[in-house]
Amino acid sequence: MEKNNNNYIAAIDMGTSSTVILIGRRADEGRVEIVASSVVENERDSMWRGDIRNIDKIVLSVQRALRNIEKEYYIKVQEAYLNLSGKHIKCDYKSGYVSISNSEGEVRREDVERLSNDMRNISVPAGEVIVHIRPRIYKLDDDNISSEPIGMIGKRLSGEFNIITAEKSKIDLIYRCLNRVDVRVADVVLSSLASSEAVLVDDQKELGVVVLDFGGGTCDVCIYHDKSIRYLGVIPFGGLDINSDIRSCGVLERLVERLKVKFGCALSSEIPETQYIRLPSINNTPSNEMSQKQLASIIEARLDDISEQLMHIIKKSGYEGRLAGGLVLTGGGANLNMIKEFFIQRTGMPVRIAVPDLYVTPESADKVASPIYSTAVGLLLIAASMGRTTATISLARPKPLDQVYNPYAPVAEEDTPFTVDQDETDDYADNPYSPSYEEGRQQQQHQGGFGKWFKKTIGKVRDSIDPDESLEDNDL
Repeated sequence: MEKNNNNYIAAIDMGTSSTVILIGRRADEGRVEIVASSVVENERDSMWRGDIRNIDKIVLSVQRALRNIEKEYYIKVQEAYLNLSGKHIKCDYKSGYVSISNSEGEVRREDVERLSNDMRNISVPAGEVIVHIRPRIYKLDDDNISSEPIGMIGKRLSGEFNIITAEKSKIDLIYRCLNRVDVRVADVVLSSLASSEAVLVDDQKELGVVVLDFGGGTCDVCIYHDKSIRYLGVIPFGGLDINSDIRSCGVLERLVERLKVKFGCALSSEIPETQYIRLPSINNTPSNEMSQKQLASIIEARLDDISEQLMHIIKKSGYEGRLAGGLVLTGGGANLNMIKEFFIQRTGMPVRIAVPDLYVTPESADKVASPIYSTAVGLLLIAASMGRTTATISLARPKPLDQVYNPYAPVAEEDTPFTVDQDETDDYADNPYSPSYEEGRQQQQHQGGFGKWFKKTIGKVRDSIDPDESLEDNDL
């Protein structure tokens, strides 16, 4: 029986490579409990550089992720918090002031809110809208204030604010996408802000730290100092650019990601010259070989582009040499082998690979044990900190998360031998929005029980003679 449930918060991270949906609820000590999770790989060209390129394809990915939530956890999402990324995002800072409204000269919350609201009246370029207004520093009677000014005594409150803007057309596309899956947008939050909330502690924000959210289409950069955001930037490169570079060397597109994950390395100097990867043959042609050092060199070259732009952003921010908290890497690209060592060499800063387990309940830590979840967890945390929830409907008793397949959960290497599927199947055969769904359903009805048994038995026989089982460790 359907019933409304107002305790849940839903977050949707629409990335270039994948769509991540998390559902959580507030727990003690400012934490969130993860109730449900779904990760769906996006079709190629669904998103590009963090922007929606093909609305039909991204809608399909969101539909599949929502359907997984309904099927596995019996929760229907009606409202969600969304992420925002892309090279169209800009960050500037403006200053303003207000006079203290009460006769005692005590700064009250309404004074701070009045100052912040005044910033929303500033003019922005045509076609852009203000997404966030974040304080950089407050002043009371021209004296800098390192903490919240509420309760202090003075006559004039002024401040500098980060004004974060984005193209209105890009945000409208997000709303159109969610409207087509019957989900309301509770709010839109910048990806870099959400990721930072999920992986940083206050001490790091005070000392100075830079967060690099390494996504598929972009790398979002957020710099903190004295507990305030000092600079935001977007690097227009990501994991898919590395994939494109690898594919240009004659590697099939469907093999590129697997090749990068299993054999890729961020430092070519760590790979011996004698190691080669044997690529699978095509149509009985002789198999090709690829030097593992060559693969690492391709990856390293693109990472050099990213690290150079990162250092440029740090210098532009004015906080070079003042970030004692170092560099925090998160996002799907942070899983690349030896990427931590690469950025230590290139930046000279201490580097940490971060998973978003700081502010989730102990029981939920294993459920988000990958950097890919950082943005979605951050969205939950931001909503929870404001005491907000989203509209959902509970359809039945949820299934425990640990009983559901999670493609990003850690697994033992020896238990999952790496092979490349020889037979390509329809990825959307179980999706009611796919054209092949109805055809497959009718075929199953026509075959009946014997047809299902026969298909399953033949599949087992094929698996028993699969030539991939004899592949060695250097085989793709």
